[in-house]
Amino acid sequence: MIITTWNIRHGGGKRTKEITSVIKDNLNSDVFILTEFRNNDNKELIKKSFNLYGFSNIIITNSDKKTNSVLIASKEEYKAEFFDSLKDHKQRVIKIKSSKISVYGCYFPQQKLKKYVFEFLLKELASNEDEKIIIAGDFNTGKHYLDEKGVSFYCSEYLYKLEEKGMVDAWRLINGDKKEFSWYSNNGNGFRIDHFYITNSLK
Repeated sequence: MIITTWNIRHGGGKRTKEITSVIKDNLNSDVFILTEFRNNDNKELIKKSFNLYGFSNIIITNSDKKTNSVLIASKEEYKAEFFDSLKDHKQRVIKIKSSKISVYGCYFPQQKLKKYVFEFLLKELASNEDEKIIIAGDFNTGKHYLDEKGVSFYCSEYLYKLEEKGMVDAWRLINGDKKEFSWYSNNGNGFRIDHFYITNSLK
C-alpha cells in the first residue's frame, strides 16, 4: 500500500489546478489523505479529480464549509468509521479498514487542543491491539529539537506516549536523526509536523 498525505491549506484556496496536478503525479498511490480539506466550493472539483484518476472511493466528514477536516480517497473500497465521541473534533479523524490494515487519517488542532485527538487515538490503540494500524496526516506537532530547532511544539509528549503503545515513527525509522521539514513559518523556520506512525508489526 502506498499512501500520500497532504495538507492543502484552507480547503485548497485557489490552488485547484495544483491539487489536480499532484493527484495526477501520484497515480502509484493507493490512498490519498487530504488534511485541511473543506466542504466548500472546491469539494466537487477535488472529488471529480480523484474519480478521474481512479480513486473511486471518496470519504469525507460531515462538516461546514469553513471547517478544516479530512478527506480520504482510495482506489479500493474500505470500511469507513467516523467518531462522534470526538465531539468538537469529530471532523478531524477518519478510519478506513480492511481485513489486513487500518488507517487513521488525521488533522490535529492547534496548541493544547490537540491532546483530545491524541487521547482518543491512544484509546483506539488500546481497544484494537490486534490490528495493523497506520496513523497518518498533519499532527501539528513534533519532537523538540528533532522536528524543530527549539521547544515551541505543544503536546510533543504524546508522540512518546504513542511509542510507548508500540507505535513507530516510520520516517524516523528510515532516516534516523536526520532533519527535514514539512512546513515552514513566515520567518523561514522549519518544522516536521506531518507524520506516519505505524504499529511495530509493520516495521
